[in-house]
Amino acid sequence: MEETITFWLDNKICSGFKIAEIGTQTLVSYRDKYYIVVKGAALMKGVRPLYYSKTSMPLLWKKAMRGILPPPVAAIEHGEDDFLPITTSTKKERTVMNNTTVSVSGPSEELPQTSTLQQSAAKKTVSAKGGATDLKPVKIAQSVVSTTCPYCNHKQDLPFEKGKSGKPFFVACIRCSTEFAVRFVPVTLYQAQVAAFK
Repeated sequence: MEETITFWLDNKICSGFKIAEIGTQTLVSYRDKYYIVVKGAALMKGVRPLYYSKTSMPLLWKKAMRGILPPPVAAIEHGEDDFLPITTSTKKERTVMNNTTVSVSGPSEELPQTSTLQQSAAKKTVSAKGGATDLKPVKIAQSVVSTTCPYCNHKQDLPFEKGKSGKPFFVACIRCSTEFAVRFVPVTLYQAQVAAFK
């Protein structure tokens, strides 16, 4: 007589027949489908219970149905700390570079040109460090901005003072005498954006 097993299947308790058992897993037949039950619940595949038919069943379970069981797997016992993974820090430690100036102790007869180059390089680094507090923001001295007519592609220069506020304004083309809108946009130098109106 076959053994009856009750198990959880899709939020309800079902009773099926035990077909085979391998370790802690049990193969149960319920309504012409085969379910693998572990600790009183059917294995799930996503949100649905995992089931097999006779043709789709894995070879291991087919052999278990015939009575051919796999050899028992001995549990591997590990030492406490020998096989545990070591946690590592992903933060990279930065090394601080020491700023050293090149100093020439005495004039060398073999390389007089390189010693003078090293002295001038040392003077430049010192003057750059000392002059950093004296730097002022540099304003771009741009008097004209070139524009292109969107109708006839004629290039013309407009005075910078006319649109330095960044607001759009209208300009009449010199060649075709049609008006178009222009706005100055600050890039490295000021560029003009144009728009055609019909």
